[in-house]
Amino acid sequence: MNGTARQPVAVGIDRSHYSEAALRYAAQMARRQRRPLRVVHAFEPGQSSVRPLVGRSTELTGVFRNSAQRLCDEALETLAVAYPDLEVSVRLEPGPVVETLLDESETAETMVLGRRGVGGFASLLLGSSTLQVTGHAQCPVITVPKPHDDEPYREGVVVGIDGSEISERAVEYAFRAASELDEKLELLHAWDDPATSMGMAMMAPGVYDSSWFESDAVLEVEEQLLLAESVAGWSEKYPDVHVERTVVRRHPVVALVEESATASLVVVGCRGQGTLRSMVLGSVSHGVLHHASGPVAVVR
Repeated sequence: MNGTARQPVAVGIDRSHYSEAALRYAAQMARRQRRPLRVVHAFEPGQSSVRPLVGRSTELTGVFRNSAQRLCDEALETLAVAYPDLEVSVRLEPGPVVETLLDESETAETMVLGRRGVGGFASLLLGSSTLQVTGHAQCPVITVPKPHDDEPYREGVVVGIDGSEISERAVEYAFRAASELDEKLELLHAWDDPATSMGMAMMAPGVYDSSWFESDAVLEVEEQLLLAESVAGWSEKYPDVHVERTVVRRHPVVALVEESATASLVVVGCRGQGTLRSMVLGSVSHGVLHHASGPVAVVR
């Protein structure tokens, strides 16, 4: 640590397989970034797993605390074996999960969560607690899917860019993460022009004038310029990061989800240039979170 305290990587855990994946990802990230790891678990007495004790609040709280303590002890044992040099601390709290994690996000550098937890409905692709924390946390939140037996080799950080202020914050986080993780960085700008000449001609054949539309070549140049402007100066600040720039004519969600298949991390801003500005999560970040097959960081 070189005598300087660094913000920790925090990870929320429960007894789900998603949580196991999140703990492993967070530990690897903390080790590679030379940061301490903060393991966080909140338990809420009164949940349905111990129905026979309902009405006996003191005993109920004790049962939950003992179970929660065992979970944290098991996590510490796992980390001690796999990551013996990692600085680890634990926060065990009786209370609401979301509130506890949001409070922890005020001092964490990054928070890591499983895509889903033990509760909720099996049909949901993203757990409700994870969604709430991702939308309101004070630090970037990384959601990690449950690993599969045929998990691909993952490499590189990918950040989605749309020219917005939130996108700029995502770029900053992506450069820092790529530098600390010693990963290459792909700057991805995906653009999709819904008003194609064919579509406009079909909607208003008597009004359509092809001169209204710029050529694909001109549009391509404009999108390349937007990308260049969005990342100006960051390569100079992080000269150790190998940068690749990609501009594709495709819906941003589709492009980023495709990248998530093999990327170590996909980074998106919490709100961008989408139409659903009233949502806590923008339409692109929401879509990527729900459909990505790899870890996704959301930067507010």
